Parts: sequence; C-alpha cells; structure tokens
Amino acid sequence: MSALNVLLIDESDRDATQLSQALATAGFTVAVTRVDTRAALANELRRQPHWDIAVSDYTLRSMSGRDALELVRQDASDVPFIFVSGTHGEDAAVEAMRLGAHDFITKDNLARVASAVDQALRTAAERRERERENERVAYLAFHDELTDLPNRTLLHDRLQQGLLEAKREMRPLSLLVLDLDGFKEINDTLGHHAGDQVLQTVASRLRNALRQSDTVARLGGDEFAVLLPNTDAQGAELAAAKLLQELELPMLLEGRSAFVRGSVGVAAFPEHGTAEQELLQKADIAMYVAKNDRCGFSAYSADRDGRADRRIALVTAMWQGLDEGHFTLDYQPIVSLVSGQTVSLEALIRWNHPQHGRLPPDQFIQIAEHSGLITRLTLFAIERALTDWPCAQHRVVLAVNVSPRTLHDATFAARVRDVIDKLHADPSCLALEITENVAMADGERPVHCLDELHAMGIKLVIDDFGTGYSSLSALQQFPIGTLKIDQSFVRNAATDPDDATIVRTIIEMGRSLGLQVVAEGIETDEQREFLRRSGCQFGQGRLFGEPIPSTEFLDIMIRQATGEHPVLRLPA
Repeated sequence: MSALNVLLIDESDRDATQLSQALATAGFTVAVTRVDTRAALANELRRQPHWDIAVSDYTLRSMSGRDALELVRQDASDVPFIFVSGTHGEDAAVEAMRLGAHDFITKDNLARVASAVDQALRTAAERRERERENERVAYLAFHDELTDLPNRTLLHDRLQQGLLEAKREMRPLSLLVLDLDGFKEINDTLGHHAGDQVLQTVASRLRNALRQSDTVARLGGDEFAVLLPNTDAQGAELAAAKLLQELELPMLLEGRSAFVRGSVGVAAFPEHGTAEQELLQKADIAMYVAKNDRCGFSAYSADRDGRADRRIALVTAMWQGLDEGHFTLDYQPIVSLVSGQTVSLEALIRWNHPQHGRLPPDQFIQIAEHSGLITRLTLFAIERALTDWPCAQHRVVLAVNVSPRTLHDATFAARVRDVIDKLHADPSCLALEITENVAMADGERPVHCLDELHAMGIKLVIDDFGTGYSSLSALQQFPIGTLKIDQSFVRNAATDPDDATIVRTIIEMGRSLGLQVVAEGIETDEQREFLRRSGCQFGQGRLFGEPIPSTEFLDIMIRQATGEHPVLRLPA
C-alpha cells in the first residue's frame, strides 16, 4: 500500500509505536511525526501543511481534542482526521464526529485503525476529486477549453464592467472583433487537429502581444475578441495592426509552414456606442467591412458599409421579434422508407419580419450568431416545438438545429432543462441536430454540453454528414444516436456510381455502429427506392412534403388518420 505521512497528536511515545505497528501490520509504510503541545502542532503545520492524515488523542493535558482538530482545520483543512483515544463512551464518539472527525477509535481496539485510516483516505480523495471537478466546471463556464481564453460569457461580463468604469472615469474603451482568413482551408486540408493547433497558436500570439490589462476572448469557431481598456479608436487601430502583424508569421503544422491572416473590426466607446451589445454589433460590422475590403482592419463607420444600418436594424428587430412573436416554426416530416409512416418532424425557424416579409434562416442565423442572440433563438425554437406538439398527445420526435456557437454557451444545457421542466415535456421527444464539425472540433466545451444533453434523455443527431472531415468511428466517442446523410450525396446516388458507393458505405457503417440513418433531400421515387434497397431506414425531402406550419401539418395528419386521433408512432 502507499507510504503514509502521519501527524500524531499524542503525549505518549508508546502510543506512537503501537499506531505505527498497527498500520504497518495492515501493509502501510508509515512515517509518524508526534507532537504533544499546541505550539509544537502549530509549528509542524506551518512547516508541512500537506499531511496524509492526522491522528489525535481525544484527551490531552496541554489542549483538548477539539482544540487539536480546530488547529489542524485552520492550516490544513482537507487533511483527514481521526481520534484514537483511551476515552470510552458513546458520548465522546458522537461529540468527536460532530466536531468533524472522520472516525473515533479506542486505544484498546487499534486493530480497527487500518480500516479507519483507509476509509478516511478514500473519503478525502473522493472529496478532493469532487472539488476539482466543481472547480473545472466553474472554470469552463467562463473559459474556452481549447485555447484557455475567456469565453463569450466572461467577455460580456468584463465588457460590462469596463463600460461602467469608462463612464465613471470618463475614459475611452475599445473592442476588437477578429476573424481568421483561410482557417477553413487548413481544417479541410490538414484536419481538425491542425485547426485546433492554429487556434491555440493564435490565442497565444494575441495574448502575448497585448497588455496585462487587456482581455483576449474566443467567441467560438475562428472568431476572437479583444477588450482594450483606456484605449481610444486610434489606439485600437494601432493594436489591430500589431495583432495582424503577429498573425502573419508562419506556423509549423504537420511538418510544413502554414499561414493564416485575420480581419479585425474596431468599435470604440463612446463614439461608436455606449452599451455592451451596441459595441459588439458595431465591431462585428466593422470586421465584415475589413474582410470584404481585404484591408486587414477597419473602424466602425456606417458610411463605409451600406449594409451596416440594415444589419443593426435586423439585430434590433430580432430582439423585438422574439419579444413580440414574429418568429414561427415550419415542420418537415422524416418518414420510414419501409412503411412510409412519419416518425419525426424537423422544426425549421422562420421570421415574419414586419417590413421584409417572411425570412428564411440563411438571412438571419449568421447575424444572430454574431450578435449573441443565437442561444435565445434556439431556446425559442425548442420551446415552440414542444408547445406545438405536446409529447403526451403526439408521440413524435421533434428535431431542432443547434448552432456551434450555442454549444459553447456554458448555460445552454441547463436552460434546455428549464424549458423541458416548465412544459412538463418528455426529453426523449426532443432531438438536437448538430453538424459533424461541431462534434469533432473546438475542444471539450461542446462535448461536455452534448454529454449533459444526452444525460437528460435528449436525442442527438449529426446533420449534413459527409461534408466534414470526420469518420463514423471517430463519432463513437460522442453520444450520437442518428446521422443524416447530406443531400449533396443523395441527389445523384441513384445514377452516379461514386455517390452511390459513398451513400451505401455511410449506411453500412452507421448501422454497424447502431446508429439510425436518415437520408436528406429525397425528391424522387428513384432516390427513395435506391435508399430503401441500400438499407437506409429513414428519409426526408420534398418527396414527402415541404416544410409547413404545425396547424397545416396537423390537418394533413387528421385526414391521413381517417378520423382517428393522429398519433405519430416512433420507430421500434
């Protein structure tokens, strides 16, 4: 067994010898240090606070057992503590345990000391492990796992505090948003491991190039933000130029040099905005101007970007639209290719904009991601879907798409649970669809989030499979139950031998791993028949129905049920 460093608080050398012998007989290698006064105990704790275990007599002439325990707890709070005493009686044992000791053993029963020590050590180790895990969870709530930088949540907090101080002290403050150029090509050609290396290198270079008082944060993906206290727009532009210069240095990836560049947007307080969200939006707009103009960095200016006003107006309208019910969901069926029965519905968000009419997701999702609204939009979709199709009434799985940005939100899983609890919904009726790249990259934060969601009973789906850089075997480390074959392979699978081979391979590999497989984008009977013969279980696409509102879908189901209550049965 392990060597044991024992602090013995006792007035008898004979007791120290007996304790050592009892532990040695049980297989411990022990080193016992005995003290018998308060001063000697305090000196030993100062000299060496990290003891494996403390053992004390319950009744001492120079101090009480309570005094010894309190002194140990002051200087070495996590050290296991056991009373070994000549005092008998249940009252003494109860009092010792009430004071916080792990055990109470009489000196005429030292045969029990080894098991008591072993149990105390195990309990202490479990407690320390729980504390480490809690510290880790708390840390990940505010930091990015891959780069160790502050995440979006912590950036928001520091920006909020920075603005309060800037207003109070009448000082400037600037915010940079940086997006990498060429990052996707590195991911696609060298893989996500190389992409992770790039992100870590960029994080290190940004951190080293700035002052200690500055905050560098990773917002998600290949996007970073930098908060510069006491810095005006001109100073922020100088900082942006310095950061871009650092990024231009080559990186060694997979034995060869690789280059990434960046585009930086600058927004400054007070000239560009006085509120947290306003500065983030304008820095983001300026970054897109820099990217489109290929000028490296750009300070916010509505005059330089004709689309800026519309982007800001869209973000403002998005906030209002969520409050005023302008967002709705359409549903598209996913059917069994064997029976033709509807087995689940994919919820697709739509925005009924007061001025621009009905907007599809590709016109507002990216803006929602960059403005920090994406988590709220996703939670709306989940709640609306579960409300439109109450699980107790319609046993149907509802699939909702989740943005990569959302999985970096440390509060997302808990907020999903809150929605489910509020509606008294069955979590097994909810499926969340993510792209394969989300599951395969970006450190542990998304993986931890997926594990939390899976533990609730929520189904997890890999969407658009085949377009990324992962393999099915690599996906085994994630709690995925279903994958959807991207429609780009399905489109020509019935006529193109190469696409047919890819689709059959994905189906076979998916089924061998116990995954359900859904083919997307089915438009013809020929495609459906090819997929059915190839062993694909489920399909989705225009052949089975366009996305429509829940009320229309329910009418169709009622007609299909020929007057019976429309229950959508799940696959066995």
